[in-house]
Amino acid sequence: MRAARIRPVLAAALLAMIWIAHPARVSAAGNLQVLAVPGGQPDDITVDPRGRLLWGNLSRGTIERLQGGRVVTIARGLSVPEGLLALRDGSLILAEQGPDRIDRIGPRGHLSVLYRLAPVAGQEGVDGIGWDTRSSSLLVPDSPRGALLRYNLKTHRVRVLTTKLGRPVDAALDHAGNILVPDEHLGTLAVIGTRGRVTYRGRFATPDDVAVDGAGRIWVTTLGDNSLWSISPHGVQHLAATGLQNPQGMRLDRCGDPVVVEQGAGRIVRVLLTPRSRTCRF
Repeated sequence: MRAARIRPVLAAALLAMIWIAHPARVSAAGNLQVLAVPGGQPDDITVDPRGRLLWGNLSRGTIERLQGGRVVTIARGLSVPEGLLALRDGSLILAEQGPDRIDRIGPRGHLSVLYRLAPVAGQEGVDGIGWDTRSSSLLVPDSPRGALLRYNLKTHRVRVLTTKLGRPVDAALDHAGNILVPDEHLGTLAVIGTRGRVTYRGRFATPDDVAVDGAGRIWVTTLGDNSLWSISPHGVQHLAATGLQNPQGMRLDRCGDPVVVEQGAGRIVRVLLTPRSRTCRF
């Protein structure tokens, strides 16, 4: 999601405030480790097979990488590079929101188009993308149509998983094999079960990114209140950090600590959860 286009749904935000009994709020300022300050408008983030952070930068139309403490540009000329995944062969999968399509960038930098969605006039296209480990396929939110697609990288076949969403903007699997989808218009996580049934989990002010750690805890960034939330395996929603500056991207390091892109500050930070968080590998 671009900073210039954040339009929190007031009704969802009010519902979130009423529905949640807030625990003591935790300021992000004292428990953040700054990992990189690329500037511009960094957005969705991933990690390559060598453990290096990569992200799209919307204002520059680039893919950038943290390499040896330096920010290196590895792809240019992109139109709103949103969702990003790194595959084991060294290639990248990119959701390019401008033309509403899914691209592949090979290990040597060659770009090819995998799948073209059908743009909707007046609405922004595909947002974040996810990876289905069960079928080695992409989870593609057709954001303006409220649909979620599965794209098989081997067969190139596309399957519609659901059309019952508001505006889906990311996707991840939980430990039971359900697909978790932040829905910024509905203000919740849509849960697509293994048989296709859609339910909902939690209330959030414009949820944007989702990740699941090794213990089954779900992490969600929210743009409406600039916060990071968690949901325990027992379904308890907790405010983990607030005061973030437009948290547009997130992934977890190997210890389960959230790495968050603060687009408003043009930087990438790690939320420190334990004493060893500062030294955990990505």
